[in-house]
Amino acid sequence: MSAASNIYPLLEHLLPARVLLPDHRPTHQQRLLAGIGLPSQQGRGGESFPLATWLDEEPSVQTVYRHLRKQALKGDVDALNDLGWVWLNGKYWRDDPDMARQLLRMAALQGHAVACLNLGQQHYFGKGGPVDYARAAECYAQAFERGLVSAAAALGDLYEEEVCVDTPAYPWPLQPQRAYRWFYLGAQEGDARCRFEIGLRLLHGQAVARDRKAGEHWLELAAQMGVMQAAEELALHFHAVDRVLAYLFWRDRAIALGSQTALDMKLADQLRP
Repeated sequence: MSAASNIYPLLEHLLPARVLLPDHRPTHQQRLLAGIGLPSQQGRGGESFPLATWLDEEPSVQTVYRHLRKQALKGDVDALNDLGWVWLNGKYWRDDPDMARQLLRMAALQGHAVACLNLGQQHYFGKGGPVDYARAAECYAQAFERGLVSAAAALGDLYEEEVCVDTPAYPWPLQPQRAYRWFYLGAQEGDARCRFEIGLRLLHGQAVARDRKAGEHWLELAAQMGVMQAAEELALHFHAVDRVLAYLFWRDRAIALGSQTALDMKLADQLRP
């Protein structure tokens, strides 16, 4: 008998009948960590209605909880992840890191990619236990292997963030080359954020040999997917190399995506004689 087959008979005893509302005066740490992780369930019943929207708009979170609990008891692995997600971040009902860990592990055991990412977030932020970047990296990698392409960006960030310094408490040296490899894997799989990161590094020769054409290519792909910073970077680049038509195109594209920098560039252009 598989481990997963033993999960659901235990759930009815594990899941309470009701959830506790968040503290009226959350601690500083609770405020910082509210909202971490990702839900998986995008609707209730047959409706296309994001879970976070439902939680934001529903007068009573108990209604949402009863629905998720019912679905989880029926064997819905998405509901397992979503319950773990809410108990992890504590935004909608009172957080419970131990409960979150149990539910997310149950979902991850059944191959749920988002649950793997959420477990990684729990290790990364040290919620309910010590900060553990190595375990976080393992969980993010599992999420990517199970089809969550955006987990590559989480790994890229993890391997080059300044917070991940090599100290006795957090033995995690910066690894920009490894970060680049993960961003590249995500870019190849179509992740917009990873395409931006790869384009930026190639364009400026960061952690890799400079390749202007390749940098432009990846940035253009990211900008076409709506990454404002990519369109902004292209505008700045083409302005610097005096490619006027390309500069104007990406400047205006960046403005359309909400770039204040590109808008300032356009205003400056209009003031020039």
